[in-house]
Amino acid sequence: MSLNLYEILQKVLNESVGSKEVSDVITNHNYVDITYVDEDSNAPGRRLIQPYAYGLSMADNEVLRAFQIEGDTLRGEPGWKTFRLDRITSWHPRRQSFNIPPPMQGYNVPDYNREGDGSMKKVFIQAKFEGIDDTLGAERAKTQFVQNAPKLSMKNTQGPVPNASQQRKRNVFTSQPNSKKYAQYAKNIEDTDTQFNRFDDDIWAKAEAEADANQQQKIDTMLQNSARQPKKMQQGPISTQNKPKELNDE
Repeated sequence: MSLNLYEILQKVLNESVGSKEVSDVITNHNYVDITYVDEDSNAPGRRLIQPYAYGLSMADNEVLRAFQIEGDTLRGEPGWKTFRLDRITSWHPRRQSFNIPPPMQGYNVPDYNREGDGSMKKVFIQAKFEGIDDTLGAERAKTQFVQNAPKLSMKNTQGPVPNASQQRKRNVFTSQPNSKKYAQYAKNIEDTDTQFNRFDDDIWAKAEAEADANQQQKIDTMLQNSARQPKKMQQGPISTQNKPKELNDE
């Protein structure tokens, strides 16, 4: 059966990504910028995703299971998404990679199923993670993730555009995880609600206020202790040049 020029162009346009390209990014854990159009042409803008599994849907469509970090979306992000390959209109892998699943990255989402995907009747390939099951390995992996994570844009489809400080606080792994103040943030949030929404500014504001109050209390205590301590007298002979004014000869 011969195809006319229009059909050929449509076929080329619809083949923006193939199985090899998808398999490669899943194996290498690369971030990917895509554009995607559903059956109603909703949310056609750029999306930044982490690909996790490639397979065949229950309707026999080739699909990609991915975690969308930011970008255009109809149902909100960040979150787990399923993309039909024939509806992906552009595909641009990044050199940056991820090495831990979303819950370990700080997202309050269902965990990644390493044994398959319930929405697929056949899984061709899925992401594998090594050395993250023990505590030490997990902490090392989180540190490496922070070092390799891409900078997210200021666009936020869930609300107003955050300032730089808010953006830092909303991602728990870009908030100076080794600092004492970060540790206080994390503790206060954990005490507030174990199922906290890390996009809730009120929770972060409360945590920051408590951390600042604790820090100020420590400073005040140090100042009080310093005021109570008698000034140390200089020991040994005093040279003429170093004598206090009241001891110098007139």
